[in-house]
Amino acid sequence: MRIHDKYVLSSFWKNIFLGLLAFLVIYITIDFNEKIGTFIDNNATIFQIISYYFFEIPWIILLILPVAVLLGTVFSLGKMSRDNELTALISSGTPLVRIASPLLLSALLISVFSIGFSEIVVPRTNHRAEEIMRVDIEKKKNRSSSRFKKNLHYQSKENMTYYAEKYDTKLKVLTNVIIQENAGPRLKTRIDAEKGFWNGTMWIFIEGVSRSFSNGEETIKRFSRLPMPKLEIKPKDLAKEEMEPEEMNFVQLREYIDKIKRQGGSFNKYQVDLYFKFSFPFTTLLFTIIGTALSASKRKPSMATGFGLTLLISFTYYGILRLGQAFGKSGVMHPFIGAWAGNVIFLVVGGFLLYKANK
Repeated sequence: MRIHDKYVLSSFWKNIFLGLLAFLVIYITIDFNEKIGTFIDNNATIFQIISYYFFEIPWIILLILPVAVLLGTVFSLGKMSRDNELTALISSGTPLVRIASPLLLSALLISVFSIGFSEIVVPRTNHRAEEIMRVDIEKKKNRSSSRFKKNLHYQSKENMTYYAEKYDTKLKVLTNVIIQENAGPRLKTRIDAEKGFWNGTMWIFIEGVSRSFSNGEETIKRFSRLPMPKLEIKPKDLAKEEMEPEEMNFVQLREYIDKIKRQGGSFNKYQVDLYFKFSFPFTTLLFTIIGTALSASKRKPSMATGFGLTLLISFTYYGILRLGQAFGKSGVMHPFIGAWAGNVIFLVVGGFLLYKANK
């Protein structure tokens, strides 16, 4: 590593940490002002408020990290441009891309780190923050502590549809159960039972009727006890706590989408969120490319100009990002395009600007 690489990197990382700290304080201050009514109405303690924001910090960092990296890029290279250091390096035959290569490599590593961070850390801390807000502050029931679940619907992979009016998670008992099996578009069998209980290895249905349909004829059999060893659904599947996309990792969200598909529901919203988990982390690299190109312009940016450019680029990107998400979730465009549209646009713009600045 050359001396100027170390010099650029030291300034770059220092500005990133300062940017993270500044934007973190701004974000929490704005969010606190929005939620202060909720805190006061529920007599939230200082400890509860601090705990809530402590677990919110990873999610906030993930959101503001691209902006902090952009700020670090603009401030680092902007200072070198104002001090004519950038001009001296370029005049000595060092291309702009080579000067900025440590920043671009760092941004790529940060993007990869963000993917792992959003998969391992953020879902857990978001879940805990939601629990603190819901249970400790608002004094509501924890979603996982609710014993009874009502109006359960489940679509299996084997053309089986399950419905239960109520499920007791403690006793593992289903009430008013309906099981339907389809053969293509036609109904093959239907089982109605007053109760269904888990005996440790399988479901046992009691007091019900079994109907089978074949060649336009219906066969009815009543039963007082019917073992169901082939049912793929287990008590742990029924007792699963429903979570928001921000509380799920990639695998959990993909499984949730598969479940909605089987149930015939709309899954565009969640598919956009799934693709977004990989598209958003690369914002850091895109912002570094754009920041590098703008910092090397002939007009030497001042600190105030650099900060203004950071905000302008960030607001523009997030505006395009939200627009793409909205179109993807509404079905106007494919969810993948909706999640990646902002990245593609900024990659083209950033690549063009860097090409022009490097000439």
